[in-house]
Amino acid sequence: MEKEALSKIGLTGNEAKIYLALLKIGSSLVGGIVEKTNLNRTNIYDLLKKLTDKGLVSYVIKNNKKYFRAAEPNKILRYLEEKEEGVREDKRLIKEILPQLNSIKPNAKKTSVEVYEGKEGLKTILEDIIKSKEDIQTYGSEGNFSKILKFYFKHYLKRLEKNKIKMRVIFNYNDGKKPFDWKFAEARYLPKEYKTPTETTLYGEKTVIFLLTEDPRAILINNKEITDSYKKYFNILWGKGKKQLTS
Repeated sequence: MEKEALSKIGLTGNEAKIYLALLKIGSSLVGGIVEKTNLNRTNIYDLLKKLTDKGLVSYVIKNNKKYFRAAEPNKILRYLEEKEEGVREDKRLIKEILPQLNSIKPNAKKTSVEVYEGKEGLKTILEDIIKSKEDIQTYGSEGNFSKILKFYFKHYLKRLEKNKIKMRVIFNYNDGKKPFDWKFAEARYLPKEYKTPTETTLYGEKTVIFLLTEDPRAILINNKEITDSYKKYFNILWGKGKKQLTS
């Protein structure tokens, strides 16, 4: 359990192994670490250097021999704090050069199609929706976003409301059991014959087709004419939808 926890904060598996070994045996020569971990001596020197740079291992020289010792566990918290400080500084620097970076980027083509994969890919699209501050039209929803993204999706909905982004959404439910309570959105419901295996979302000049399966992905189309045609189709479905669920 300890090794897995250390790995999650940025240590490699072997770095965590050496740190834990030193924590148990105390001050030790490299030979003792080799015996305790069964790692190659040459690799251990490299790993000890990295751990020393991170402040998680220190050493003293006695009789011309180098003895290594693990830093106190509380030092791990300081290591994390230093990483956070480094990330904040990196973010500040990137924000400063964003105008230059954007100037390097070539002008977007009239139509672009991008594919985003996995949960993080879905989040990238949802973050773009919030950033755009454009109203949303979406259809084909069946609650799969809540299943896939769980807590993130709840937070996303709150951010939509906070940013005063309005939504019109068409659900495929026909069981009469799912109430709609998003205050910032208006909903309509279609019978099962209109059910689709995907969810399509329209915002600004962009169309997103979400495939909300076990291996989720999204296709983003950036084109005004295409999005306008999807909006016309959406309005047809909207006209056929019911304002209330029926059992």
